[in-house]
Amino acid sequence: MKSMESLRRIATDGVAEWLSRLLESLPNIAPPRTDPTEVDPANAGWLHKFVRDVVTTNPETHDDLSNIQIYLIEISLDAVDWDALAGEPRFRHFDWSHAHLAYP
Repeated sequence: MKSMESLRRIATDGVAEWLSRLLESLPNIAPPRTDPTEVDPANAGWLHKFVRDVVTTNPETHDDLSNIQIYLIEISLDAVDWDALAGEPRFRHFDWSHAHLAYP
């Protein structure tokens, strides 16, 4: 049986890979931070909110998924180490409080 720490690492790596691919295809999702060298403890929370909002929305209709789907996704997202993810070099220079997907 896997330990909680290994599950946390797997969940964080999975979200990091997905987010990295999303940023490659849509590089203007979030503006750069005014001072990326400054530690912003709120950035992890904003990143979590952005990811949750994106993955709990139907990409075709832009409606929320069903309650059970959202619940199951949120359980998985609770395993992510958001502080570590927001501090990664690939993601720390973005201002996640202004991140959004613009639908045509």
